[in-house]
Amino acid sequence: MSGIISYTELEAKVKSMIKPSRFTHSEGVVEMSRFLADRFNLDKDIASYIGIYHDAYRYSCDESTPDYCREHGMEVFPEEEKSPMLLHGALAAIHFPEDAEGEVPEFYKTAVRHHTLGHKEMGPYGAILYIADYAEKGRKHLDDNERQHILSQATLEDMIIVIMDAQRKYFEKEGIKEAEVSTELYDYIKQGGRLA
Repeated sequence: MSGIISYTELEAKVKSMIKPSRFTHSEGVVEMSRFLADRFNLDKDIASYIGIYHDAYRYSCDESTPDYCREHGMEVFPEEEKSPMLLHGALAAIHFPEDAEGEVPEFYKTAVRHHTLGHKEMGPYGAILYIADYAEKGRKHLDDNERQHILSQATLEDMIIVIMDAQRKYFEKEGIKEAEVSTELYDYIKQGGRLA
């Protein structure tokens, strides 16, 4: 990863940008991302770099964020318009080159951009981040059996389906409508689409 700052330097920046509890979560995401990258023959260092950065702008969103993202070429989904906090991944994608102090590959930015709602074009590192963000060991909404059920799946795509099925049950219970971009991801995988 030449031309950008080291993982250790990026980690220090992120630590200064977010609350300690969120940083602890980000460290958990890195651990899970490395595990998944190793299992699926992807680059663990890239997965770590993306993982530590994904929530860097978690506390930077407000009502002006949708317009800001559009001004920087980002598509803003209706759910993000209603709840700008969901755009923290988009903000991170926009600022990634600045914070990494160099040219960041597009797939890094794509993975970070889509870690909240998911996207059928988020790629293998986006899939890893999506799973790790949901299932890292510090997450209290999962017990060990539920986490193991996710991780026991044969592919990243299968893991995402298990996660999304659980989310759909929660949404139904709470009367929440699933984001269209999430539904597109679910249907894409169910029809045989692959992210890796």
